[in-house]
Amino acid sequence: MKKQFSRRLLMASMASMASVLMLSACGGTNSPPQAAAFTLQLLHISDADGSDSTALNSVANMSGLIQKFRAQYPQQTLTVSSGDNYIPGPRFNAANDSSLNASLGRAEVGRADIAFLNALGIQASAIGNHELDLGTKQFADMIKPQLPWSGALFPYLAYNVDFAADSEVASLKLANGGKAAEQAGKLTGWTVVDVGGQKIGVIGAGSPVFANITSPGNLKFTPALTSSEVDVAALAAVIQKGVDEITAAGINKVVLLAHMQTLAIEKDLAKRLKNVDIIVAGGSNTLLADANDVLRTGDKSAGDYPYQTQDAAGQPTVVVNVDADYKYLGRFMAPFDDKGVLITQRFDTKLSGAWATSETDDSAGGVTPSGLVTQVRDAIQAVLKSKDGNVFGKTSEFLEGRRAAVRNEETNFGNLTADANLWYAQRLDPTVQISLKNGGGIRSEIGEVQAMPGATSAAVLTAPKANPAAKRQAGEISQLAIETALKFNNKLWAFDVTAAQLKSLLEHGVAVLGSQGRFPQVGGMSFSYDPSRTAQILDANFAVTTAGERIRSLKVGSDVVVQNGALVGNAQRTFRMVTLNFLAEGTSTAVGGGDGYPFPATADFVNLVKLDTTMTETTAGGAASTSTATLGSEQDAFMKYMKSQFGATAFGVKDTTAAQDTRIQNLSQRSDTVLN
Repeated sequence: MKKQFSRRLLMASMASMASVLMLSACGGTNSPPQAAAFTLQLLHISDADGSDSTALNSVANMSGLIQKFRAQYPQQTLTVSSGDNYIPGPRFNAANDSSLNASLGRAEVGRADIAFLNALGIQASAIGNHELDLGTKQFADMIKPQLPWSGALFPYLAYNVDFAADSEVASLKLANGGKAAEQAGKLTGWTVVDVGGQKIGVIGAGSPVFANITSPGNLKFTPALTSSEVDVAALAAVIQKGVDEITAAGINKVVLLAHMQTLAIEKDLAKRLKNVDIIVAGGSNTLLADANDVLRTGDKSAGDYPYQTQDAAGQPTVVVNVDADYKYLGRFMAPFDDKGVLITQRFDTKLSGAWATSETDDSAGGVTPSGLVTQVRDAIQAVLKSKDGNVFGKTSEFLEGRRAAVRNEETNFGNLTADANLWYAQRLDPTVQISLKNGGGIRSEIGEVQAMPGATSAAVLTAPKANPAAKRQAGEISQLAIETALKFNNKLWAFDVTAAQLKSLLEHGVAVLGSQGRFPQVGGMSFSYDPSRTAQILDANFAVTTAGERIRSLKVGSDVVVQNGALVGNAQRTFRMVTLNFLAEGTSTAVGGGDGYPFPATADFVNLVKLDTTMTETTAGGAASTSTATLGSEQDAFMKYMKSQFGATAFGVKDTTAAQDTRIQNLSQRSDTVLN
């Protein structure tokens, strides 16, 4: 690809023929510098969270470059990431396509990015803020093995995070000080990597600002953020405890993977900590490079690689960082004396630095890319080309489908997909009045979670970005986005429910709160609930044993169904509802539906119509709105609805906070206006 490969790889080859212990000095002295007792080759990446096209076009050449360098020093190489290994978006979603089953074991969102890291040979990673963008459960589901999915083949590290505080990840937590090779898909504070018989202590840390910029669930970062600025002294004190544990275990070579968003903080930490030899920075996308590094066109160095300083005990320490999206591989040749202290006079600026990869030639520099990386990359790009360019409607707003939102409150996406089901059912049966679905059936947002490198404030949520490669414009909603968000593609059923049944169904939806999949998203009706009141309780046969008192107001159209918690009018009057077959029948025809909804046995539904067996293409919208989904399904409903209603004019309703929600009103957050 570029001249640096012919020049720098030649240098690397020449260096590999010489003894590692005789690496040339970078500064001149009258006497030769002390010989290194051990030289560690540290290879590092981070922040693959920017451009999908850049990352996908670069990762194969990156895999080959890592393998080439590792082969030069097979007993001296440590390969790490400092976090932000992925971000929700088209590439993330494309891994959900069944065409990835062969290479991933089982396709699922985000798994392609973990597969890349596995193939690159990452041995440990810090947790970045984007790892948590979709919540802790999504993070756990990606990294833990679920055969035939292997999960992450390395541990994630963060010493200043209490993993036990969050039930979604608590089971993945391990005690500090284990062997990284035995911690695949686990979480811990620090780990030990055996490199050529030398024990390397690798410790992780995440920025306290994660509490403000991502979705950490119940994870507790210390020190707690008390202002917009990180208390670096307090943070250093926390990390130092972990470093002291490492040195107390007899380990004298320590690498800190620090995802601090701002390189200045990592530089500050370097001066405050003791016995940390190398800090691998993350989150700022800062390119450190020296005069020997040949950079990509237009790129500029933000400082020397490595940044050198002294720690709190006066010993040498360094900070390393390179730019994002697999554009550069960081390589630091770290010469240590027999006490585990870096020998700065032995630093080799020719071998160490930022090594640029190629976006146009997988084999640039004479490397051999990983077969798995290219297989997964090619499959992802094929999905993006075919599905991300197939458009069904537009939005000018971020459609909130993230787990923490749709399982706890009304969202604009929840409203939109419930309305789509209602519109769709009414095309077959105009008497259908209401729509009910579960928040847990919405699997992702449609839009972008955008955070500038180094951001310390909340990410900006935007409508979908353009994908020029797929010829999709900004704001256009693709087949890929819809299939990802409505992954289960439940069938739609319509039937009659009484006023009393409707209240009971909604009581069930809010009976257990706190990110429950049962939480309702509705169309054609509005209701309020008071979470402090008595919750409905069902027995094993779905019979009500404790009547719920949480639904305070309920209105269908202009018909007041519940007022002040009591049914109004004839409790046996009926409303025609469309819902998901999952909620209506669960996994069998026995009494009760999915997520525990108290529906009767299928045989007892009144005027049941299964849209998947009765809907026709003509009734559903005709050729003008033909979709790629099965007739009678919620994907088909959403595709046709968006194409019909928001094909020319974009959907433009912003998501609101719970205090502003009107369709589902949480009375702990706002006053009741349902009946006003």
